[in-house]
Amino acid sequence: MKKWILGFTISAIAVYLLLHNFDLKEFERIKGKLDWKFLVFLVFSNLFAFVPFTLRWYYLLDKKISFASAYASSVIGVGLNMVLPARGGDLMRLVINKKDSGLTIPNLLSKIFLEKVMDLGTVVIVGATALFLLGLGENKNLSLIYVSGFFLLGMFGGLIALRVFLEPTRNLFGKVFQLAKNEDLYKHKIDPHIVEFSEFLKGKKLILPVLFSFPTWILGYSLSYWLAGQLIGIELTYVETLLLIFVGAMGVAIPSAPSGIGVFHASVISGFILLGRESGEGLVFATVFHLAQFVIITSLAIVFYLSWTALSKDKVTTSKDGSSP
Repeated sequence: MKKWILGFTISAIAVYLLLHNFDLKEFERIKGKLDWKFLVFLVFSNLFAFVPFTLRWYYLLDKKISFASAYASSVIGVGLNMVLPARGGDLMRLVINKKDSGLTIPNLLSKIFLEKVMDLGTVVIVGATALFLLGLGENKNLSLIYVSGFFLLGMFGGLIALRVFLEPTRNLFGKVFQLAKNEDLYKHKIDPHIVEFSEFLKGKKLILPVLFSFPTWILGYSLSYWLAGQLIGIELTYVETLLLIFVGAMGVAIPSAPSGIGVFHASVISGFILLGRESGEGLVFATVFHLAQFVIITSLAIVFYLSWTALSKDKVTTSKDGSSP
């Protein structure tokens, strides 16, 4: 509950500051510039963006589910994350995949964590590359890269250490929780995660998920950013979309209301300022992109969820009919 309150508070402050510092007449600039066919293209670009995203999840789960199930759960998860607090969409994805794959919740949670680490690593690389290609690699612009990279190295270092020193790590944590009189908590809630992480951190299992992280961001998401610009008459180069992807992703990483409302807008505006563009143009782009993505992805999530529930009911009915005399 405290995290929800903090997130909503941060978003409310961000929205207030945006409304207080920007003239809503900025939106008049898109009058007569809207090209609605790009909204249709945005729908298809989102469907395409989920392909590498799904392939990564498919291989993270060691192909224990079908690609169709992985795709549906990915769309549902991301869509519900835009409306539910506390990453509720990810929890729904776990429920769907547990039912379809038979994997344990600790196993699935471990994969979710690895997915987030891969996303962070990819976004940092994309952001740093874009800054240097745009000639914006001054130290003042790299502070966020440094901070993100520091946490990234810490996470990767911890995972590598876990792989190499599994048993000493388990023994150490076991003794710590034993002294804290929470031995049951460790055995049933934490130790399974440690084992799952260690088992997965092997070259062959990890290579494909890592590789699929890059097309998710540099192809799928960049296309959506470019199409959103075309929708409202804002021209963006490919490298500029990569920079906006980076600042946007870092913005929604801040605790906020579902879908990152407010903080996403502020981060995209900062990206436009870095590019030497008008901040008002950034507000218009962020608002239109956010609204379009919200409507498209949540609508897709509803469609896929209804389809998944219908198919699940059919499977249950078929199973009962098949087992009946």
